Amino acid sequence: MRYLWGLIIFCTGLVNAAETSMTNQTITIQPSNIPDWFIMDGRLEPIDQGTVSAQTSGRISAITVDVNDVVPAGQLLIEITNTSQSAGQDQAKAAVKAAEARYTDAERQRLRLVELVKKGSISKREYDAAATEAEAAASVLKQAKAELVQASENLGYTRIVAPYAGVVSARHVSLGETVSPGQPLLSGYAFENMRVVASLPARYVSQLKEDTPLQLTFPDGQELTLKQHQLFQFADPASHSFTLRANLPKQNTPVWRNGIWVKLAMPLATKPKLLIPESAVLRQNELSAVYLVTKNGYVLQQVRLGRNYDGQVEILSGLQSGETVAKDAYAVIATQGGHYAP
Repeated sequence: MRYLWGLIIFCTGLVNAAETSMTNQTITIQPSNIPDWFIMDGRLEPIDQGTVSAQTSGRISAITVDVNDVVPAGQLLIEITNTSQSAGQDQAKAAVKAAEARYTDAERQRLRLVELVKKGSISKREYDAAATEAEAAASVLKQAKAELVQASENLGYTRIVAPYAGVVSARHVSLGETVSPGQPLLSGYAFENMRVVASLPARYVSQLKEDTPLQLTFPDGQELTLKQHQLFQFADPASHSFTLRANLPKQNTPVWRNGIWVKLAMPLATKPKLLIPESAVLRQNELSAVYLVTKNGYVLQQVRLGRNYDGQVEILSGLQSGETVAKDAYAVIATQGGHYAP
């Protein structure tokens, strides 16, 4: 056997089992059925986010928030000068009053002629003219009221309020700047409803079911179990993986922050694994080995390692079920008076 180990004293041959007397310090390898996970890198993002734009022209007269501010729903964000909009509303109100007066007079005249036409005092033609005038006055009144609604709406556009409770993520204008309809003002997102987004390789798609629980782990170690998720029906053309999204529970304050990276774990089918304690493994750079127990003593056996499971490590190759290894590889060296030097 050739290993790039450096120098390991007393490890080049067999160690006499009778001399070591460590029969109580060995472990016989047996397959273990333990849960397995596929771990993905995920990123938190808000479900609702967007940019507030100007819907009228004017000059920015007030900005009450800045980037990173947490705002409740309905809070005033930006105010635009409203001189022309207020004048337009006043003009529309005056037009409504004039139209109401005209309609009232025309309708009164029509009702007065109803009785007269029944008595034959006036001709039907005169009544029809009065009815037409009343109908025209009603149309003018309806149009005036619609223009008042539009003018009031334009006046309301001068006060930009938060559409939902959220965090301001960008500011696109400054105080005193003149804006026009469609110009972006502020960007933000709702912190109450967040979700994690990850990429699932195609080979694992068949193992993900509708009721498969996902385990979310934050950078600070906090864990959440997400029972609902959504898998896209199409693959990304560049990575050939599928987008996986899962909603987080609703939060009243921005605890889970937008854009942070997290770990999203998906349970896989349970398969038997060969596990040994971490203490049984000798490591040198990328090479690993264990002390295999034979009828003549210990012999160094190279192995390939897999994942760690709560103090135990998976053996991918180098050992078979039923073989026995030393629980503490470094104790074997110490018992023989040797030492390990990389």
